[in-house]
Amino acid sequence: MGIKKEPNDHEKALFRRAQKYIPFISWIPGVQMIAVVNSLSMYATHKDSDIDLFIITKPGYLWLVRIFSTWILNLLRVRRAHIDIAENFCLSFFITEKSMDFSHIALPDDIYLENWIRYLKPIFTRGDIYDRFLSANIWVRVSENQKSENLQFVKNVWDEKIFFPSFWKCVDTYLKKIFLPRTLDSYKKKWRPFGVIISDDMLKFHDQDQRWIISEKLKLTLKKFM
Repeated sequence: MGIKKEPNDHEKALFRRAQKYIPFISWIPGVQMIAVVNSLSMYATHKDSDIDLFIITKPGYLWLVRIFSTWILNLLRVRRAHIDIAENFCLSFFITEKSMDFSHIALPDDIYLENWIRYLKPIFTRGDIYDRFLSANIWVRVSENQKSENLQFVKNVWDEKIFFPSFWKCVDTYLKKIFLPRTLDSYKKKWRPFGVIISDDMLKFHDQDQRWIISEKLKLTLKKFM
């Protein structure tokens, strides 16, 4: 299904579901933005679509946010797992504020990533993080009308005061020591898919990244009109 101008009733229900459950993870120290991405943000879902989330954190909180958000959504029984996909949340993309420029992960003529950024729908934000994310990706044109459309689903906006930051950063370091080796082992077992990125400031788990396929289809389509 292609990108639509307005969400249908099913997609509106999915956004309400996102607004309902995202506050449960928005309190985690270091969270700066939680946004809906992929098919739902583009109003291009089907009946079995999940809700893909993109999360930006402060530097030094990446693993803390990843593990805590996973635990919480598991406890709430709303995280995507195996065949339990429809309407559940997929946690597959985390970055810190240091990795907001996506030009370094873009493919040549990466129309999918451009639209991914253009139609990203924040649900929770702190301060001006969304504007800074767009500024970091100035290579993607986002009109003021599109920006307003994207921001219509924002549920909470407030600044953050992190208490005991040294403690939380120690927790992040501890969680990283435990889960990084497991994550790297899983990455190797899957033959290092190019859609997976594991670094100090980005955790991207797109095992079945379709951007190459989409790019090739686009090229074939354009050739027909040449």
